Amino acid sequence: MVDIKDIDAYFNADSEQPKNRPEDKRSRHSRFVHAAKLLLPSIAAVLIGVLLVFPSIKKDIRDIRLDITRPKQGELEKLHVENTVFYITDKNNRVNNFIADNIDETEPGSKLIKFTNPEGMLPSSPTVWTNIKAPVGYYNQKTGIFELRDDVELFYSEGMTVKTTEAFYNFEETRGYGGKPVTAEGFLGNLSSQGFEILNSDSILAFTGHTEMTIKEESLQRKN
Repeated sequence: MVDIKDIDAYFNADSEQPKNRPEDKRSRHSRFVHAAKLLLPSIAAVLIGVLLVFPSIKKDIRDIRLDITRPKQGELEKLHVENTVFYITDKNNRVNNFIADNIDETEPGSKLIKFTNPEGMLPSSPTVWTNIKAPVGYYNQKTGIFELRDDVELFYSEGMTVKTTEAFYNFEETRGYGGKPVTAEGFLGNLSSQGFEILNSDSILAFTGHTEMTIKEESLQRKN
């Protein structure tokens, strides 16, 4: 066994020797060679391990795929907005606002905007207005016409809900209209018609074509 006291004595004796002596240099050189002999096998083992693992690392990197869809030509130039409010000013400087899930320009520079689930309010006067909504809508910025499609619903502030499959509103003329079958329900009763027309400047909601109406009896009774 190695005696710890002998080791301490060896290092103590070495530290007491004068510096820069030839024996001291040879001692440091021998210790460096001894340490190198111990470290080189360890370094070699690490390098061998890296070489063994590297092929699998390289394979894993090659297997990584980024699922990125490159934008099509022209898509970056299109207008696209999500969950926003769209404001349209009519000829009488009345502000009409619409909310939508998505607003997309159909083609770059076309000025034809597609609305997903649009809903908006058309003010006629401080107390009269019409609320409109539909699954799909298109606004033509050149003509100032808003087109609503599919399950279109209009709620007139005077107490009437109108349903149809197609409706148009011209902001230049402050006029709405539709030529598809219409059903309506209000405080007076129920109604079916071949079309409708809204004259917003005069606060008028009219039904066009053949129209049938069922009046509620209680609506005709006079209140005392």
